[in-house]
Amino acid sequence: MTQLTSYKATSIRCRQWQDDYVIYDQLSGDTHVLDVVSGELICALSKQTMSRAKLLALLTELCVDATESEIESYLFDFIEKFELLGLLISE
Repeated sequence: MTQLTSYKATSIRCRQWQDDYVIYDQLSGDTHVLDVVSGELICALSKQTMSRAKLLALLTELCVDATESEIESYLFDFIEKFELLGLLISE
């Protein structure tokens, strides 16, 4: 049986500000400024746990002009970066 990985954001607050998102990490006190795509993803994850497939679907909606390989690469980098920052955990 294959176990599916799902992801959720840690204790963060999200605010959209002009063309960026400002993310406040309530655990560390750090503030991060993100582009719209990363901001949309992390804010969605702060509201609900999402599977990789659901994240890919959301990313596809956000990046309509991107190729499938670009979307896959973006998601891989996003997960890696935000796990390292402690803003994203996998279950």
